[in-house]
Amino acid sequence: MELKLEPLEGGVTEAKGFRATGISCGLKDGGYKDLGIVYSQKPCETACSFTNNQVKAAPVMFDLARIENKISAVLVNSGNANCLTGKTGDENVLEMARLTEQFLSLPEDSVMVASTGVIGRKLPMDRVTYGIEKICKMVKSESDIKNFSHAIMTTDKKPKNVAYEFKIDGKTVRVGGSAKGAGMIKPDMSTPHATMLVFITTDALISKSALQSALKDAVDTTFNRISVDNDTSTNDSVFLLSNGMAGNTEITEDSETFSIFKEVLAKVCLGLAKLVVKDGEGATKLIHIAVKNAKSENDAEKIARAIADSYLVKTAVFGQSPNWGRILAAVGYSGARFDIAKVRLLMNDLVIFENGDVNKANESRAGGEMISPEINLTIDLNLGKADFEVWTSDLTCDYVKINANYLS
Repeated sequence: MELKLEPLEGGVTEAKGFRATGISCGLKDGGYKDLGIVYSQKPCETACSFTNNQVKAAPVMFDLARIENKISAVLVNSGNANCLTGKTGDENVLEMARLTEQFLSLPEDSVMVASTGVIGRKLPMDRVTYGIEKICKMVKSESDIKNFSHAIMTTDKKPKNVAYEFKIDGKTVRVGGSAKGAGMIKPDMSTPHATMLVFITTDALISKSALQSALKDAVDTTFNRISVDNDTSTNDSVFLLSNGMAGNTEITEDSETFSIFKEVLAKVCLGLAKLVVKDGEGATKLIHIAVKNAKSENDAEKIARAIADSYLVKTAVFGQSPNWGRILAAVGYSGARFDIAKVRLLMNDLVIFENGDVNKANESRAGGEMISPEINLTIDLNLGKADFEVWTSDLTCDYVKINANYLS
């Protein structure tokens, strides 16, 4: 049976029983919103994925200690990463969670915290404390996805919200996600284990083990396959909360409905991941790199990531130059097994290189393909059956300007 999905616009607020909003508490100059919260009316089974960077921010370490708990809210601030802030940072994140629990009348240890922004600065807790009391009062009775989306941004230019409605056991189920991220984007995350933060909510009734399994698979094939600038953040976090309010029969890893839930979750995650890349600092192009027919998935991944991380490839795409030589050079130093005589390179659907030589006729047409805001690069190795794909952005003059002036 074909899965029927209804797209929705409210991100984390679409699932039944969830609210989210955002306010300004003075962490950012200019009165921009900088404190957000996701809140569930019922305690949630929770699965998380966190950065594998060995330098982890205080909230990441804090949340890792709570991943087995039932969670009712996630508090998030922007403008300050609370990273490399010593014992004070640890104390501050604990106080942020404690205050949220107090003002929302929640059980102890039922709140997680996320932070994003400048590294190495301590939080002004007088402002944060004021903000927590204010936002907790608000979220008890109101929800505003626009305010939440803006509260979690740093260098982002656009909100990132994806949600779908579908049926399980005749019950309406929703999965919705909201994300931030534009720079310091090359997620390397495991379960459990400028920044990417992702908040996903669902009203599906699903076991904790199934929730964790579904998130791991979704993260591996989406967020772990994007790159903007080849920098892995200290704060990368994905939160998946399920409150079970849809009333469906519980989804387990053995149930037939598990594959349906996994498919929708992966679709939400991929949508958010692409939005992060599209909004990459200074980005003008979304580049999809697909390596096909490799000897092994490891070989395919090596090539895909070598191309995605190549500054020469990224700058060529920005300049709308079909510089296919840079792409094949990245294939060459990737460390993967290939035979150049068998390699076939396509830009969108245009064959540029095959049988060990350039297709001159198509090379002259390739410049027209580079005008598109979305570029597909396909590398067919013709050696095996393994595939791998990644998404990246171009590298622009604006990226340099933004990061030359952003202290982190």
